[in-house]
Amino acid sequence: MNNKLQCKVYLSDEGYGHIVRQSAILEGLLKLMPETTFTVQTHKHLDAVSRIIPGVDTIDKFNNISWQKKANGSPDVPNIKIQFNNYLEDSERYIAEELDLPTPDFILSDLVYEAFEIGAIKSIPAFGVAHFTWDWFFSKLYPPPLTTSVMDRFFAMAMKSKTLYFPPFTPEEILVHYKKNSMEVPLILRSEILQKRVDSKGKFKVMIIDSGAGVLSKSVKKALHQARTLDDYEFYVSSKFRVEQANVSFIDEHELLVDYIGDMDLVIGRAGFNTISECIGLRTPMLLLGEAMNPEMNENIITLKKQHLGSFISMETFENEIDSFLPSFIAHEYKFIAESMRNHTIATNGADVIAKDIQEKLA
Repeated sequence: MNNKLQCKVYLSDEGYGHIVRQSAILEGLLKLMPETTFTVQTHKHLDAVSRIIPGVDTIDKFNNISWQKKANGSPDVPNIKIQFNNYLEDSERYIAEELDLPTPDFILSDLVYEAFEIGAIKSIPAFGVAHFTWDWFFSKLYPPPLTTSVMDRFFAMAMKSKTLYFPPFTPEEILVHYKKNSMEVPLILRSEILQKRVDSKGKFKVMIIDSGAGVLSKSVKKALHQARTLDDYEFYVSSKFRVEQANVSFIDEHELLVDYIGDMDLVIGRAGFNTISECIGLRTPMLLLGEAMNPEMNENIITLKKQHLGSFISMETFENEIDSFLPSFIAHEYKFIAESMRNHTIATNGADVIAKDIQEKLA
């Protein structure tokens, strides 16, 4: 095998979690194939890519997959339908543009479907990594926003991947649907989480994590105001909030909040997969916020509650009753979750497992 390989990474324009996840996999690949070079193509969060995965080449281009949201972060079904009206034509045009570009040795993607089609046409292996697929996600919305022809195209292109890697908590439907070309792997975490510490002031430490798009900003501010009388708690939030409150401390908005998770007593945030993975890996109890009509978040919450690794708080309670809810939760359910976190045996070396499998399949 040629040691000087080139990899092109296609990222969808959704959130930061998948960027952190891909950074862990690239780190694993570099351990095994140190001369490999990477080019990451995405659009909306290109600055985050440069910050989270330093040293990689980047291309600013929309990769033909995203979804419209309402102000509260939930899916905007009518506008998603409009967004995908011309998807089939856009997909063909996108693929034609990519085929004119230099050919890498292999492709890695978080489920940009066209990446697998491009790999098949160019006869190079294309690997996918995700904890849910877009065909599954859109199929759970009502009324269904995508046509059958679009969904069929998603599936047909995904089946052309060399391997789709699915970590724990991937919905069973997806594992069955893609059984022929998928592999289940452990949780995907960076091997060198910085494990930064804060001055707790002897208080119970609670981190509140907003989404990358800031959809919880108003709710977080309401909750912090409601929690102003909880003197035994210290709340840690991004410095973008600028709240003047005695029991609130700030972490610089340019830092990764996940680097502080291991030093927290509790994390409150959206039920995004990366937050869940980091909390499980660092054994920090979590309190999850749902989003109306978001199938990914709902699935994550159900799974975590079943395994007693986290609990759920409604947005209404978070915004208006956190001052009474939190002490009661800490006194009761929190103890069981903390014990489950201490004792779980969930493996977190998914990045290394994926890197090793890719290396073997490139040989």
